[in-house]
Amino acid sequence: MDRNETEQYEKISQFLYEMNQQPEYHVNYLGRSQERIMTQLEQHGPDHIAVLYEGNDIIAVVGIETITDGTAHVFGPITARTDAATSRRITALCEQLINKHPDIKDYEFYISAQHSFGRLVMKSLRTQYLGTRYTMAATRLNDNAIDTRLVIPYSPIYKKSFKTLMKNLYINPKERTEELLGLLDKSYELFILLSEGIVKGYIVLATNNQTTCYVDYVVTHKNYRHQGIGHQLVTYAAEHAFKEHEATEIQLSVEDKRKRTIEFYEKLGFKKVDELHHYKYSVN
Repeated sequence: MDRNETEQYEKISQFLYEMNQQPEYHVNYLGRSQERIMTQLEQHGPDHIAVLYEGNDIIAVVGIETITDGTAHVFGPITARTDAATSRRITALCEQLINKHPDIKDYEFYISAQHSFGRLVMKSLRTQYLGTRYTMAATRLNDNAIDTRLVIPYSPIYKKSFKTLMKNLYINPKERTEELLGLLDKSYELFILLSEGIVKGYIVLATNNQTTCYVDYVVTHKNYRHQGIGHQLVTYAAEHAFKEHEATEIQLSVEDKRKRTIEFYEKLGFKKVDELHHYKYSVN
């Protein structure tokens, strides 16, 4: 990547990061930190991002985060403009990006319920609404007495056992393992629950330059569920966020259909603070 392209990606990543911190512009599939967003842009390249400019200023961005089996996860539209003319230009921008990838048949979006302009774009694209994901937040946990001594930071020495866990969880364990471990850096931390020499669950904690930390994944081995492992993982991650990162809040997201999971987090002290609406656009 040449210097001009690097500088341009830095500018785009800064725009995306700053905009995505605000609920009225928030979308999913973006990294939590500007550094992570920059990595996303570099990994996927210019064919997977569309930018609307006005002079040298960025007006809007739409991009593809991942592609699997003919499906693209889309971040965007992210824009501070909400007029009708910009809406038309952004719709055209989305269509241009779609036309670049004839092998992709389905595009999925997650857009904040407060992102009214994004919902208008979804309507203009004639997307299908698939459901809601709640964003839940806690400034403290109700139960601080839970024993978290079995939860430890991931280390490569546990990779074999971790891979065994992934085989238990996913159809494509090698791909998912490489994807997850590839995320790890100073802004993405992986913690595992190790018991009897077996990795029985894991949790990923994401940080950014703000005072909020995010639980991006919390997963338990199928054979060891309903044993309090998720409780231990979430408690450890929250304590780590509050103490080590001096966070004032920890967030996670849950699909609205998972009522028992929502009740579990509410008992821990989490409250619903936002909704992300899930849309799908299918190419005819």
